Amino acid sequence: MASWLLAPALFGLAYGFVLQRSGFCFARAAYELFLLPTRDAIHGVIAALLVATIGSGALSLIPTDAGLLADGHLVMLPVGIGTVIGGVVFGAGMALAGMCAAGTLVRAGEGYVLAWVVLMGILVAAALTPDSARDIVLLAGPTARNSLGRWVGRGGSYLLTIAVLVVLWVAAGRGLDSDHGTRGRARRFPKLRGLLVAPVIGGILLGLLNTAQAATLSPWTVGYPLTLVPSLASGGPSRAVVEAALPLLALDGCMALGPLVAAALGGGLRLRWPRRVGDVIASFAGGLLMGWGIGMAHGCNVGGVLSAIPSLSLGGWLFLPAMLGGAWAGTRLVSKLG
Repeated sequence: MASWLLAPALFGLAYGFVLQRSGFCFARAAYELFLLPTRDAIHGVIAALLVATIGSGALSLIPTDAGLLADGHLVMLPVGIGTVIGGVVFGAGMALAGMCAAGTLVRAGEGYVLAWVVLMGILVAAALTPDSARDIVLLAGPTARNSLGRWVGRGGSYLLTIAVLVVLWVAAGRGLDSDHGTRGRARRFPKLRGLLVAPVIGGILLGLLNTAQAATLSPWTVGYPLTLVPSLASGGPSRAVVEAALPLLALDGCMALGPLVAAALGGGLRLRWPRRVGDVIASFAGGLLMGWGIGMAHGCNVGGVLSAIPSLSLGGWLFLPAMLGGAWAGTRLVSKLG
């Protein structure tokens, strides 16, 4: 492996291990929010955002010539209707598939055939979408007008973001109904066996990893590089796009490789086949929607939320509620079908 791909590959292995062993999952958090009487995954997501935001703020204070605020070290989603529509479409697809972009790679490495079906849907959607806009976003640096820091100030923006996340943490635990039905809904998630840490600990570790990656390479993103695969396979992108995409794809690939190796070493490596044809159809449709959503918004639950919000991206705050709105519709559909 080329030396310039080694660091992304190591980050990918670390992300894959933490995701697998903690049960951290955005899709699971969406189901908790709308259907399930637990909040473990939701608190895990908020913990990841809090740690990454604090880390981003700390790194922004370090005087460097090419530090956190240099091009490529922030995720600035576009601020527009495409971000909102893309978030809604991605959220609906995530709920329908029962796994997010990062979770798809981890489950694929664990041998879940449905994860490969979801991944196929993402790639098909990407192949049907023009890649010119994705190339531009990949090579473009952060846009100042899309940053919360421009309007509130850098320090105030970090404090405001942390305060909002703390409020969301407290609000997430309110109004739990222990009698809230869960029948027919948990089947959307593979059984989380042998977890070493809780989702909130996993979120803390992911936030630390994201901070370290932002300081040394670029912030963490998962879905966006996947949408470049069809274009790369056809030889369409420029050399600059290829050089920018390969490290991100190496990270994605190792996120799946880590769980695969762990399963093999633990003697649990096997294919896990879907039980119903309907699950296959839902997974492929969910993957299609996720792929189209990523293309429209230029981000997924990782790049569009876990990295964009700590980067003070206004687009991240557009994408998150839009994604939740789509997830609400998706969970309702799954609940009726299940």
